[in-house]
Amino acid sequence: MRRLSQNMLALAASDRALDGIVKDVGRFFAAGIAMTLHATGGLTLPRLKQFCADTGLISPGRARAILLYLRFLRYVEPVPGTKRGGVYVPTLSMRNAWAALLRAGLDAVRVMEPGMAPMIPRLAEPGIVFDLCRIQSENGRLAKQNDMDNAFWRVFLNRHAGVQVLHALMQGAGDSGPYPPLGDVAFSLSKLARDFHVSRPHVARMLRAGEKEGLLALSGSNTLRFTDEGLRHLRLLLAARLWADIWAAVRLDGELAERETLRPTG
Repeated sequence: MRRLSQNMLALAASDRALDGIVKDVGRFFAAGIAMTLHATGGLTLPRLKQFCADTGLISPGRARAILLYLRFLRYVEPVPGTKRGGVYVPTLSMRNAWAALLRAGLDAVRVMEPGMAPMIPRLAEPGIVFDLCRIQSENGRLAKQNDMDNAFWRVFLNRHAGVQVLHALMQGAGDSGPYPPLGDVAFSLSKLARDFHVSRPHVARMLRAGEKEGLLALSGSNTLRFTDEGLRHLRLLLAARLWADIWAAVRLDGELAERETLRPTG
């Protein structure tokens, strides 16, 4: 879990466009959905809206705005010759960005399961990235909107830079001890705001909201401690990401082995 936080923060710091799609779970899910739809029949606005409605991951009403944002980042582009509102395809930048996110997860997974290591270099193959998106989408279709209607999602995951603030706060406890941290966590509002390109009041409001909802307890202006409820949500968040990556990688490894067995010889 600590390695996953380190990897996600390093990725965001290294690429402003990639940083943009991990700013909140809505953008993150939408980017993943865009990759998934391309891998499973084509990315169109109607299919994007329908997928959002089916999974409950984000509001269908955000689909058009997210698609426009992905176009602004030059992460998707219309297929040449198609009419307005037609089919879009992920650009090379988008494929590379999503491969980097998958690599960050699998690199963390191999801390507990070294057998995942051979899958990491294969992420350079576009087909492998799309296969992983296809497999992981099966988890998304099982999501229920009411599972995400809770204080943790409202305070952090749906707010701009909320996930990044959480990763940074957990990292603030140092490299030893339990993760997420059980004890006091030192932080700087100014540094959090500067690192994630948001305002200092935005971060302060987020932390106060977290305290009001019982997810953390503030001590002065630069120390906090996650409550038992906050720790429960953090563990679920990190474990879900690691589980999704290892589950998809294992499934894909089996598919690749089966394809190899069925390949004609001679």
